[in-house]
Amino acid sequence: SATLARLGLRLGRLKTGTPARLDGRTIDWASLDKQGPDDEPYAFSYLTTRIDNPQIDCGITRTTDETHRIIRENLHRSALYGGEIEGVGPRYCPSIEDKIVKFGDRDGHQVFLEPEGLDDDTVYPNGLSTSLPEDVQEAFLRSLPGLEQVRILKAGYAIEYDHVDPRELTRSLEVSKAPGLFLAG
Repeated sequence: SATLARLGLRLGRLKTGTPARLDGRTIDWASLDKQGPDDEPYAFSYLTTRIDNPQIDCGITRTTDETHRIIRENLHRSALYGGEIEGVGPRYCPSIEDKIVKFGDRDGHQVFLEPEGLDDDTVYPNGLSTSLPEDVQEAFLRSLPGLEQVRILKAGYAIEYDHVDPRELTRSLEVSKAPGLFLAG
C-alpha cells in the first residue's frame, strides 16, 4: 500500500469477514428445514451447456433470543465493535454483530448451512460472518436450533485491507498514473 500511495494513488480501507467453518457431522440435520438445489441450475458461463455434478440440500436455521443475548453481551470483544477494525464493510453482507445491533428488533436472522463439497463434511454457515473470539462463536453457534452440539473446524474472523480508489483505473483496469500496471480483485 505504501508503494501505491507513493505513486499518488488514492487509497481507502475496507473490511470483510467470514463465518466459522463447521463440522457437518455434528449438526442435527434432521431437525432443520431444507432448501433443495435448483431443478435446473444456471451456470456462470454461457459456454456451459449442462451441470452434471450432483446437487445437495442446504439446511436452514435461525438465530434465537439467546443468540442475540450472547452477541450483545460480547460486543466489546468484537474487533468490529471494539475499534480494532474501522473500514467500511460490504453493504449487503453484514456481520452477525451488525445484524444484532442494527436490526435488533427482529426476532431472528435466517442462516443457511451450506455444505462445502460432496465429499467434505465442512459446512459454511451463511449469514454468520463475525469478528468475535472463538469461545463466543462456539456459544452463539450452539444457541441455534440444530447446532446445539456443533464443533467449529475453523473460527470466523474479520480483516481490514487497503484498496485503490477505482477512479484511479482506466476501463481496462490499468492504473492511470502508472502505465503498464494493471489491478484486479
